[in-house]
Amino acid sequence: MKYQIVAALALMLTACATSEGYRQQMTQLVGRTQDVLLVEFGSPDSVDTLSDGGAVWSYMREQQRTVPGGYRTIPNERRVTFVDEFGERRTRIERYDETVYEPARSWWVECETRFVIDPEGVVRDFRFVGDACVAEELY
Repeated sequence: MKYQIVAALALMLTACATSEGYRQQMTQLVGRTQDVLLVEFGSPDSVDTLSDGGAVWSYMREQQRTVPGGYRTIPNERRVTFVDEFGERRTRIERYDETVYEPARSWWVECETRFVIDPEGVVRDFRFVGDACVAEELY
């Protein structure tokens, strides 16, 4: 469990974490035995049996993402209508910076990864879905 937490933190702190990177890393598991999955990910969250004697191992991961609150400056403008010294109505645009406060935000994202294991216990394919399916790109 400790290694999974460290891996999750490393993924969150990685600047180049993308779904393509996740696909690249999962591709490295194709052709490996199910024992590698057990070592890397632990026991699957669910196992479904296939008609050919193989199985689908499913892993579900959740991550909490947060954006700290704070103040930020945004450019803004307003139109001011006035009467000039000749009595003509004019409009000018005034540009100014406005400081706004944005509260902290926090939300959960998920990643579901499914591995197809053949009857001999070898990973043959995988699928994944979710906003938390990100990892550092390998190439």
